[in-house]
Amino acid sequence: MSRTSKQIVDQTHDLAEAFYLHLGYEHVREHHGNLYESTHPTEQSMWHLACLAQIELTATDPNDALSELDEEPTND
Repeated sequence: MSRTSKQIVDQTHDLAEAFYLHLGYEHVREHHGNLYESTHPTEQSMWHLACLAQIELTATDPNDALSELDEEPTND
């Protein structure tokens, strides 16, 4: 099953938020923005860990998907 870049980024972001919650911090994307755009070291680390998990488990680099987001057609 093929995933869109948006699906990859969204899944990775959800995973990063779950890692962050495990540390005792709640991050809600709609209120706090994207972790991959954050300058906060811990938030950057959570995104990086989620990317490592995606690479290891799905052989997909979410950072590649990020660069493709603007290129994907939307069905909105």
